[in-house]
Amino acid sequence: MEQPQPAESWPERPLSEAEARERFEDARAIWVMDPNSAVRSTALPPDAPENPVVDLVAETEAAFEMYSYTGGRWMDYGTQRKDDAEAPPMAGTLESYRVLAGASELDVDPDAG
Repeated sequence: MEQPQPAESWPERPLSEAEARERFEDARAIWVMDPNSAVRSTALPPDAPENPVVDLVAETEAAFEMYSYTGGRWMDYGTQRKDDAEAPPMAGTLESYRVLAGASELDVDPDAG
């Protein structure tokens, strides 16, 4: 995985669920991690959307693109290609995420973790 870089052309606040869907409307699936109350109190600005998106994985036909709202800005954690045999499987990572939009190729049980 690459070192995170500031995401270009992203707002300086968490996304709403609708904004996440719009930003990746061509993705196969959009995965999000729901912030818990500890995250909400420490990482989110007071004007954050009601259901803020702070961790997002966009699944395309060929790869997973990973983003996170950290330290008041969106960070791009890079792309993991689906055909990269040396990369760790995304199913384990995505067990703590839910599909916000689309349909994934992965068989992930979010209640298993």
